[in-house]
Amino acid sequence: MNQLERLIFEIKKQLFPYHHEHDIERGCERWGVQDGDCLTSWVAGQLAICRKKNKCTDKRLCIFYSYSDLARKNFEICREVILVFENGDASCNFVENNEEK
Repeated sequence: MNQLERLIFEIKKQLFPYHHEHDIERGCERWGVQDGDCLTSWVAGQLAICRKKNKCTDKRLCIFYSYSDLARKNFEICREVILVFENGDASCNFVENNEEK
């Protein structure tokens, strides 16, 4: 299993916890879920969890920036990215490059 396949495997295990790996694969195939869809969902979920855990919404500031103008701007960017992913306006795609360097 190459690095990219391993990454997708680990993301699917997080998105579908407590299921056997073959059940996860069959579920993804059944519903037409691609690897990029899994990554998109994972990224949006991680951003939402981060915002909730750090109470960014209460302060309307991103905790990762010490300057208030940057913290405020990144809070808005984060919110917009979550909405874009959730609405399906953007998604992650994988293009595997098998060329030898």
